[in-house]
Amino acid sequence: MRVLSLSHRLPHSNVDNHNIFNAPSLFDYDVIVLDAGAVFETIRAAANAHGEYMTHADLPVVNGESVDGAAGMAELLQRRREEFAQALERGVTVVVYAAAQNRFGGVQGLQGLDRYFYLPAPDGVAWDATMIRGGEGTQAVVVDHGHPFVPVFETYERYVLYRAYFNERAPGFSRYAKVFLRSAGGAPVGVEFPVLGGRVIFMPTPRLSEDDAFAFAEANATMVAAQDPRGIPSTDLPYWATQVAVPGLADQQVAVEAAKTHADEAQSALEEAEAAARSRAAIRDVLWAGGTVQLTAAAAACLEAIGFEATVTAEGDTVLTDPADPERGGVHLVAAASEEAVGMAPHYRLRQRLDAIIAASAVPARGLVVANGQRLGHPDERKREIEDSLRVAAEATRYAVILAPVLFAAARAALEGAPADTLRRIRDRLAQSDGVVTLDDLVPSLNVNADEPATA
Repeated sequence: MRVLSLSHRLPHSNVDNHNIFNAPSLFDYDVIVLDAGAVFETIRAAANAHGEYMTHADLPVVNGESVDGAAGMAELLQRRREEFAQALERGVTVVVYAAAQNRFGGVQGLQGLDRYFYLPAPDGVAWDATMIRGGEGTQAVVVDHGHPFVPVFETYERYVLYRAYFNERAPGFSRYAKVFLRSAGGAPVGVEFPVLGGRVIFMPTPRLSEDDAFAFAEANATMVAAQDPRGIPSTDLPYWATQVAVPGLADQQVAVEAAKTHADEAQSALEEAEAAARSRAAIRDVLWAGGTVQLTAAAAACLEAIGFEATVTAEGDTVLTDPADPERGGVHLVAAASEEAVGMAPHYRLRQRLDAIIAASAVPARGLVVANGQRLGHPDERKREIEDSLRVAAEATRYAVILAPVLFAAARAALEGAPADTLRRIRDRLAQSDGVVTLDDLVPSLNVNADEPATA
């Protein structure tokens, strides 16, 4: 069992410790361990000439083209990317101490280098900022005690300082990911992915430590995990192996495939149910959410329940369209919350967007502000949710403002089967009104208590 560790110290007689430049060929190892953050810093330091770096053949690494007696950095890093692919094709396990995505443009001939450029991913998956999010935390819990790398985590559990977590909604995550560690708040921080013929296991990072006892324990646990039967890649069967009959094996294989089918169907049903529950919960979030991102998502969920379609522009702005009225232009959504009354902040954000549209296309655009004022108070007890200045600004500059409880009541009425004509009139009012929108005539009851549902 040959183990290579890149920029992550594992003191063990069977582990070769190197950096990304001076390591031997990666595909000659059975397990590769690396610290994604430290590897990236090594590349950055070498590109900026902060220190001298050599290849395994004792050639100096230069930030330029390869010449006699020197190895070009871009060519060497491209080779490492190919070696990672070859290693995974032959079934190697790659253990990555995760770090948030980052980019560096200082390597000549390899512009726009990102932190995981060298690491292959499953089909339809990218190790980008959508999948790997930056974050910091000191607590993680085991959710799959059968995973062979859990004992590795347990050697530094008291010293964990994770620098990244995974987005479960990222493309391909639900299809490929196997989560075995989560943060205290439930975010995936220990995740395994099948890649080519091998697998990539992401682990949370430990704190930097000079404690040899800690390092030796981690190294020993890594060797044990690497040799676990679940961690050793299976070899290809010889051509004659399937011709050897084992009584009952064929029936068991059929049962396995049937069980896999049922498991896949159950997993798909679970994911659909969870997505539906999250969508409904987001509607309720509009009543209390304080962060702009969460409140905007909650407001969009309510507006979609009413019949709008919400899309996000390349700049990250949310725009509403009405499928029932394709001739009408988009309505630009801005959401704002406050523990007191919402002031002029959403006005300035919305006007900046609308003015930019007018400047670029000479076409007027409509806006909608969702205001969640006094957000910590019960919706039925809120008295002054927006400042008078916001109301006057909306009337003067011609955009609509709707209070979060009013929007919630409209969304709940839609979910309870409000007539299509009522929903159309609500959409028209939101898209065409100047100033604060009221819906008392369309949604008679704005009481948000669960036992007194809104009616339409």
